[in-house]
Order: sequence, then structure tokens, then C-alpha cells
Amino acid sequence: MLIGVAILGALSAIWVGWNLTLDVLWHPTDRVSVRRILSLAQVKRGETVVDLGCGDGRIVITAARALGAQGIGIEIDPARVLWARTWACLAGVHSRVRILWKDMYKADLHDADVVVLFLSPDANFKLQDKLLRELRPGARIVSYYHPMWGWTPDKVGTAKTGYPIYLYRIPENPEIERFSDLAVGRKT
Repeated sequence: MLIGVAILGALSAIWVGWNLTLDVLWHPTDRVSVRRILSLAQVKRGETVVDLGCGDGRIVITAARALGAQGIGIEIDPARVLWARTWACLAGVHSRVRILWKDMYKADLHDADVVVLFLSPDANFKLQDKLLRELRPGARIVSYYHPMWGWTPDKVGTAKTGYPIYLYRIPENPEIERFSDLAVGRKT
């Protein structure tokens, strides 16, 4: 018994220590705020919603279940990947939701209609060039709590928590429009 507790304690310490090395710690989004995020993005049936740092997958699972979207969750923590995949199966949306064990900075975003972010300001900034490079014109980016550096949101909503939800759209020509400073990697 004592050995089992010691092993569990050691594994827990390793897991917590590993999580502290990541850019973002997981903090689950409440269900009302998930609905508001998806509503602000105007997710439509058949669209692909990608959640970078998806945690337990609740955003992509809700998008698939409630709105008929395809969902892709990107998560680096293997325990949360397993949890999210299990939840997608239990929710009956496993055929429309994929949870990938992957580094969000290496994920392919070319097929995304909507990208959801609940990250840190630093992680958002690191992703900006990737989002501009890989998302097609008209794709939406929804960032909960933290704005994108130097970008002007198309719309700002409010979560149940009172925190802001920022909506951005990739313009037809990001080098010319409001994203120009970020396209060359400068912070404004």
C-alpha cells in the first residue's frame, strides 16, 4: 500500500513538473462560455473547428454535438488526449471529432474554418505568424481572455466569467490589411 502511494506521488510530481514546462496550463472553460465562443464564431454545420490546447476536448465536442461541425482538438498532454477521446466516444461524436496528441505549434491548420485559443499572451503571439500563413481568407480565430497582439478584433463578446472573447477573421490580403505588422513578425 505504502509503495503504491509513493509511486502515485512520484508520478503526480513528474506530471505536475512536466506541465509547468508548457507555455499554457490547462484551465477548463465553463459550458456557458463554450457556447458563447462557438456562437461568436458563428460555427456552421460541416465546418472544421480546431481547438489548440484542447484539454478535455469540450469545445470541439460541443461544436460537433450541438452544431454538426467537425472538430479537431490539439493537445500535448497524453492523459488529456485519452480523456478527450473517451469523452468524444461517450458523447457519440467520435466520428466527427479527432483529438490529436501533438504540439500546437506543429499542427496543420490549413483545413480549419475556426481556430479557438484559450492560451497565454505569449502563446498567442507565437502562433500569430502561423495563423496568418496557414489559415485561408475568411477563417475565424476566437481567443478567449487574451487578445492577439496588434490585431483589431472584428467583434468582442463576453464569457459567463465576464472575460472577453475576441473574434478575428483572416482578411483577403493579410499583408495589406490590418495584420501587416504581424505578417513580418513585429509586435505592435
